Amino acid sequence: MADLLALALRYLHIVFGVAWIGAVFYSVAVLRTAMGRVDMDARRKTMKALLPVAIHYVPMAAVLTIVFGALLYAHLGAYSLDYMLSSTWGQTIFGAMVLTLGTFALGMFLVVGGSRKIAVHLAEETCTHATEVGTLQERTNLGQLTVLVLGMVLLALMVSA
Repeated sequence: MADLLALALRYLHIVFGVAWIGAVFYSVAVLRTAMGRVDMDARRKTMKALLPVAIHYVPMAAVLTIVFGALLYAHLGAYSLDYMLSSTWGQTIFGAMVLTLGTFALGMFLVVGGSRKIAVHLAEETCTHATEVGTLQERTNLGQLTVLVLGMVLLALMVSA
């Protein structure tokens, strides 16, 4: 039974981790490139429809990745903090967990926070805050890129563990 629990937790952790970092990768590699080639009206309509979905989907995938990862860590570590922190494996996973929480917080602050503000401006009939929106877009783009790089580091830590 314990093996089935570990398998289920590992599967869910990986699925939601792929969804989280995959969505960020898609946003950075595909959407950002494509949006630069689309006229302003189409870009506005697309982002107006896309942002509310992304603002909810990506953080939920991140939260579920963290929850299932923490449960898996506790289960594989026999629910013993001494055991988990005394092994190289446990220290690597613990470090990855701390980095994951930092990555999540950074993403929530820079990416989701910026995206929510951009969505407000997109809802305006005529936006007269082009400079502010440009700054928000730059901050959000930087946040996405940072989350993606940290996500790749996290993947490397998980593989090494």
